[in-house]
Amino acid sequence: MLEALARFIELGGPVVVALLLLSVAGAAAIIYKLLQLRPYGTRYFEKVTLQVARSPAEVAADDAVRELVVFALAEREAGRPGDALEAEVTRRGNLLLSGLSRYLRLIELIAYISPLLGLLGTVLGMIDAFRGLEVDVSQADAGVLAGGIWEALLTTAVGLGVAIPMTAAHALLEGRVQRIGEQLQDLLERALSP
Repeated sequence: MLEALARFIELGGPVVVALLLLSVAGAAAIIYKLLQLRPYGTRYFEKVTLQVARSPAEVAADDAVRELVVFALAEREAGRPGDALEAEVTRRGNLLLSGLSRYLRLIELIAYISPLLGLLGTVLGMIDAFRGLEVDVSQADAGVLAGGIWEALLTTAVGLGVAIPMTAAHALLEGRVQRIGEQLQDLLERALSP
């Protein structure tokens, strides 16, 4: 296994090493985001909404969303003016969503950069293959050229292999954060309405 990976890196060169490092960083960010967003599903928001409707005083500040709901309910009961309370709850909600969006840009960046790095590796490999032909024209044959092109195209394949799952993961995670934002907005509107 390690021997195959070493051969793979040898064929692709430093561009493949960079792409492999990017894929590891991207995979770590995706796993982190999945774990971070996991608790905030539709059932979670339904449960908290039901708690707010039944007995607002019993909503416990167990996590960031409930903490924000408890703040909104307490400030509403204390008689804080509606516009000021709404502005503060919106500010805090935006901070919460900003935290949930963290590392999405990294995943997006990896998705954008990977095919470009793969293309760079292909161009560098093609330059190297044709430079080899230029040096020794008498030894030029289709097999040597095809081998050089094959090695060069390897980096494009790796770049696309990294970019495609990163693009899909970014789209799914971004959609999940957007749904959480919509559900949070609905929950907070219910909490703020008398």
